[in-house]
Amino acid sequence: MFKLSSRGDYGLMLLNHLAKLGPGQYASLSSIARQRHLPLKYLEQLAADLLAAKILLGKEGKGGGYALAKPATKLKLVSILQALEGRLEPVDCDQSCRHCERQAACEQKTGWRQLHAKFYKLLAGYTLADMMANSKIINH
Repeated sequence: MFKLSSRGDYGLMLLNHLAKLGPGQYASLSSIARQRHLPLKYLEQLAADLLAAKILLGKEGKGGGYALAKPATKLKLVSILQALEGRLEPVDCDQSCRHCERQAACEQKTGWRQLHAKFYKLLAGYTLADMMANSKIINH
């Protein structure tokens, strides 16, 4: 139903790395790319999206780099995945289904709306810290 793309995978590795820093510490993307064996240009794109979503903080100059905008216990997994993956919809149709002539048949046949609501609620209950507690998932 939901498959994590490389954006989500690499983004979670980036956030996992930053979550392990001490308070007030920043890490450069080049050092993270080296340590995690990730493409720097890709991390730059992900960091820009995470900055825009207010999940990361950026600091220029000596000692600069990136840090989490909030503690890992306050960063909801659903917000992170939306920033990295976009809409978390189970099917590629209009979210409101107002423009679909097959709306009734779709909902009767598959129940995607109900499944999506449960999936979204499940993700909304987890934080980055929860993911890190299961470090085998994102510590490659």
